[in-house]
Amino acid sequence: MMKISNVDVIPLSYPLEQEAYDATARWKEFNWILVKVETSNGLLGLADIAPLHGKEMEIFEAIIKKKLERLVIGESPYDVERIWMKMIGKGSSAYALGNKGAVVSAASAIDVALWDIISQSLGTPLYNILGGKFREKIMLYLSFMGPVSAEMLEEFKRRGFKAVKLKVGFDVKKDVEEVRRVREAFGDFKITVDGNQGYDLYQAIEFSERASEFNVEWLEEPINVFNIKDLSTLASKSKIPIALGENYYSLHEFSEVIVEGIAGVIQPDINHCGGITRIKKIASIAECYDVKFAPHTHSIIGFVVSLHLLTSSPIGYVAEYPMYGKEWTLRDKFIEKCVKIEDGHAELTCKKGIGIVYDEALIENYRTV
Repeated sequence: MMKISNVDVIPLSYPLEQEAYDATARWKEFNWILVKVETSNGLLGLADIAPLHGKEMEIFEAIIKKKLERLVIGESPYDVERIWMKMIGKGSSAYALGNKGAVVSAASAIDVALWDIISQSLGTPLYNILGGKFREKIMLYLSFMGPVSAEMLEEFKRRGFKAVKLKVGFDVKKDVEEVRRVREAFGDFKITVDGNQGYDLYQAIEFSERASEFNVEWLEEPINVFNIKDLSTLASKSKIPIALGENYYSLHEFSEVIVEGIAGVIQPDINHCGGITRIKKIASIAECYDVKFAPHTHSIIGFVVSLHLLTSSPIGYVAEYPMYGKEWTLRDKFIEKCVKIEDGHAELTCKKGIGIVYDEALIENYRTV
């Protein structure tokens, strides 16, 4: 019987051509960890944890190698529910590291790698064991980590893209003018905005009132996402749907903002929310309340996993397509054999598993040690 035989981590760093930023952070490198899970019969499952703006690779390496690896070695990779509970624990067994934050991200990566192994072992793409194909292609929205020029958008429009996310959360007046500029220049684009928790409640209300005339699809994380009282107030007053999820780790957090009608769009990040085992449950809760499902996707393998989820989910909406400058060549090199990007949409082309193939030569270019 197939068993988990090894778990390994590789810290990586990729220098960006220009500094990236949002309302609450700036970074010059894309730092991440590649997680490898191997089985006794030679299968290899892959996952990643990213972005790590503060170069926290050693922290995640320690959690995986000193805490989680010993809990999963010898287990069957098919037993994802039991392995999940074993990694996170409950009550006193979760006392040291808790059940949110870094330990969940580390466990999420192992979970994703296990689903990769399971679907490989069955000789089929991941989406087939998540429900099969609900749709053939997924619309992508450009998600720029910095300034967005008209020339850049015009180029992407020529390539078939029709959706973009703009960074806000800086200054309400300037942010609204940026939305106005893009709407007037690209009238047929879907526009979403991301505040990265840069506003307070009153600024967020003001922005929603002034920007609503430009047909904004959603207002993402405009304020402190853990202040449920203010989020509820904002949701009741905003003319733009509120999108939440990338900074939530537990089913309880997702359930609260969905059931209470706060989130109009839910955006779990596969790195934070508990991997595929938990994100499937989050999507089911969202489906019960007619909330749109649009995962936050800033890791490379996580982006491809999200495409599998969106391909198979009846409430799949759009996929985030992060951009660092005009192109993100690092991501494109990793996904070129399993994803086809054409006319602003993504289509999975893999034959089994997640579809990412381990490329030692490519990895060596970005190792930090």
